[in-house]
Amino acid sequence: QHMRHLMWPHYQRAELPEALLFGIMAKESNGRVHSTSRAGAAGPMQFMYATGKRFGLGEDGTGFDTRYDAFAAAEASVAYLNERLRELDGSIEMSLAAYNGGEGRARRIHRASGGKDFWDESVYRQFPPETRDYVPMVIAAAWLYLHPKQYGLEFPQVDPRPASITLEQPSSIYQLTICLGNGGTRDGFMRVLRNLNPRYDADDVIAAGTPL
Repeated sequence: QHMRHLMWPHYQRAELPEALLFGIMAKESNGRVHSTSRAGAAGPMQFMYATGKRFGLGEDGTGFDTRYDAFAAAEASVAYLNERLRELDGSIEMSLAAYNGGEGRARRIHRASGGKDFWDESVYRQFPPETRDYVPMVIAAAWLYLHPKQYGLEFPQVDPRPASITLEQPSSIYQLTICLGNGGTRDGFMRVLRNLNPRYDADDVIAAGTPL
C-alpha cells in the first residue's frame, strides 16, 4: 500500500488489473524492493539483469540498480507483460508462465500447441515444476486481493500518502526505525523506509541534509 502510488498508475494506464500487480509482487518478492534471488533476479518484480536492461532497468550512472526502484520496476513489468500478451494471444496465464519460465520457452510451447490454454495438460506438462506452481500461485494471490473477506483476510489500514523528512544529522535507516517507533503498528517503519528509499541499504550512514 505504501508503494501503490509508485506502481499502480503504470498498470492502470495499460488497463492491466491491479490484482495482477499484487499477485506477481506477492509471489516474486513479498513486497520487498531489495529482494534478490540466488539466480540474480532483483527488485520488487524480480527482473534478471539482461531482461531488465531490455526494458530500461539497470545501472543509472550513480551505482544504483533501478531494478530495485518500485516505480521503474512496475513500468518495466507492464512493458514486459504487454509484449508477452501480444505474442501469446492475450493469455495472462501463458504470460505469467513466460515471466517465470522464460519467454522463449513459452513462445515455443504456445506455437507448438496451436495456441492451447496453459491449463491444457499437453501445455502444462511442458513447463518446469516451478512454473507450474508459479502461475496458480500468482492467480491465487490476485484472487485473494480481490476477495479478502471471503477468506477471512484483512489488509492493514495505512495512510499511503508519501511524506518526506530531512536528516538533521547523519543517520541510517536502522537508526531512523528506532527513532520513529512503531507508529502503533506491529511492524513499525523499517519496511516502509526501505521500500520508499531503495538507494540505501538499512545500515548505510546517510548524510545530514538528505531528504528521505
